[in-house]
Amino acid sequence: MKTTTDFNANHVILADLGKLAHYQEPVRCNHTIIILCRKGEISIEINYVTYRFKENGLLVLKPLDIVMLKDGSDDFDCTALMLPVSSLTPIMQDININDYKLLSQEPVIYHNDEYLQYVKQVFSLLACAKNIVDYAGFEKIAEKQVAALFYMQYHYNNRCNEYGNKSIKEPYSRKKELFRKFIMGIIGSHTVSREVLFYANELGVSSGYLNEVCKEVSDHSAKEIIDSAVTARLKYELSYTTKSIQELADEYNFPSQSYFSRYYKRMTGVTPSEFRQARADK
Repeated sequence: MKTTTDFNANHVILADLGKLAHYQEPVRCNHTIIILCRKGEISIEINYVTYRFKENGLLVLKPLDIVMLKDGSDDFDCTALMLPVSSLTPIMQDININDYKLLSQEPVIYHNDEYLQYVKQVFSLLACAKNIVDYAGFEKIAEKQVAALFYMQYHYNNRCNEYGNKSIKEPYSRKKELFRKFIMGIIGSHTVSREVLFYANELGVSSGYLNEVCKEVSDHSAKEIIDSAVTARLKYELSYTTKSIQELADEYNFPSQSYFSRYYKRMTGVTPSEFRQARADK
């Protein structure tokens, strides 16, 4: 990386990033992160669907997204704008909620030259503002620019639909929509249940059909997705909170602390205590 960036920081960050680390495990995104690829490409898994992110593409990661970097070219280069959840409130006041919801369907976006030029100008303006104003001023500017960026994306999609440009945004299939609802269900109920039947009942489908859809859309079984999402969140809890092992076992509805420890070790190869100790020793 060109710069060391704390992506758990509670403030707006604009950073140029070089070659990204190759993560073998999924992590849970805690912020809205907008990334412009300037060169090269990477393969990235977002909510268990794999995307190829390459030059001139725009990648939008949202809070609670489950993300895993898989591989990439040595020349990969990008600029990332990270916004904590607190920054979304003023942004959402400036835009229609539909502008933002569009980004939940296809996180990797490729614009035509006209819109791409606008996107690049937004990042250039933010880089310039970062060097001129103080942090409070930069945060306000960033919020306004992101709101405008979301509006322009909404306008772009409407224009593509108007002219019948199906290569820009394919219709969202019923199976993809069911898969999206499944992911959102896990995000909302990951502390309640880790069973496929629970989520299938919530969606009004059979466990077999839900599993079939997950396999088709993501190449992962429904159970693999549930366990991976829960494990990603538990890693965050163990890394960035002071909750005890017993508190986490209770919060995530495990029958006992020992059951929780066995589950976590089966998923990660180490117990929660060993994981936390390894983090402390670094």
